[in-house]
Amino acid sequence: MNRLAVITDSGTATGFRMAGVDTFEVASEPQLQAKLAELIATGDYGLIAVNQDLAADLGEEVDRIMKNRALPVILPFPVPKGGTVESGEAYLNKLVKDAIGFYVKLK
Repeated sequence: MNRLAVITDSGTATGFRMAGVDTFEVASEPQLQAKLAELIATGDYGLIAVNQDLAADLGEEVDRIMKNRALPVILPFPVPKGGTVESGEAYLNKLVKDAIGFYVKLK
């Protein structure tokens, strides 16, 4: 069974983890390339979503590995700019407020 993985920065990882997604944090493009190659090699993932800010160049190794493979699908996703929140807690507080209409303090 193919699973979903997300490779992103630490600022956006919390929400994905709370949703139960296999989430991997990286801080740079070389780290992303190495993690991506590792996840592809496992064969466990059908879709790997990557932070598009880190995925400008997936690297020659990933290109070589994916040349003759249908899976996993590698999907870059946008992350908020300018309006980003300072912490995962603040992000979750905003999501709850947007969903129910008022602020709830999370502990």
